[in-house]
Amino acid sequence: MQLTPFLLASIAGVVLLAGCGGSHQNASSTMTPEAAAGGGTIEDQLGFTRKGVAAASAKVENSIAACMKAEGFDYVPTDPVAQQAALTGKANMSDEEYEQQFGYGITTLYGRGNAQTDPNDTIRSGLGEADRAAYDRALSGGKPEQTFVFAVDTGDFTELGGCTKKATDAAFGGSQLLQTLQRKLDELDDSIAADQRMVHAQEAWRACVKNATGEQYEDAESIEEQLTQQFEKIVGSIVPPGQVATDGTQVDMAALHQLQQTEMDLFNKDRACEKQQIDPVETKVRQEKETKFKSDNADLLSKVKPLGS
Repeated sequence: MQLTPFLLASIAGVVLLAGCGGSHQNASSTMTPEAAAGGGTIEDQLGFTRKGVAAASAKVENSIAACMKAEGFDYVPTDPVAQQAALTGKANMSDEEYEQQFGYGITTLYGRGNAQTDPNDTIRSGLGEADRAAYDRALSGGKPEQTFVFAVDTGDFTELGGCTKKATDAAFGGSQLLQTLQRKLDELDDSIAADQRMVHAQEAWRACVKNATGEQYEDAESIEEQLTQQFEKIVGSIVPPGQVATDGTQVDMAALHQLQQTEMDLFNKDRACEKQQIDPVETKVRQEKETKFKSDNADLLSKVKPLGS
């Protein structure tokens, strides 16, 4: 399922494919089979919204803290709303507001983050070697890079361990369940993209964007890849959203500002062509495919805890 990059970028400096804006579901802890097969998009039913993701992240963070305390370690939960506000200047920013101000969010978030030391990094670095290893085992099963945010970003929950896995399982109904759901949703996306109506819509989008920009792009991702490559040339390396280039790197700020303007221009033209050529077709195709998906996978969907529930 393709979700817009934004919210969890503010949580841990990585891009999460997160859901469209809206309020989280006020459903029961899991969907009934009837609800799973009923109306509404799968994103809405599963709570894949900004608020839903934020609520789920807060729940996971608090559960990790409680679990780590039981293991004898301190852990400070991350506040996703505060992190979002620090990055964008506004908590609970809508998709529309975000896109109007930041476009894709590739170059436009540079230097906006409120640089703060992660208290958990401070806690970990203050431990001796043996205690630090024990801390890592308790938190992540000995794999510090395998965080909740990283798992959501990649869609791979199989490597989670320790308190992170326990908290994720409690919040979502099990990491194995999430992995199965992710695979099924990927198959759904592939089916939608392969539909001939979508193939023709994508061709129309390419023609529209070429007419608007004078450049040939395969898809929106190719625009983002080009911007990312140009951005990295200017700042010298991969820079997480909100952060700045590493110390000692000479950044051509005039070139960066020009690239930020280019990003916004490309985003607006891409989005205009998408609204004209793709959205009407995808709405119809997705509705048809999701209706069948929900019928075929009602039992699986009924076991998933909607985000924020």
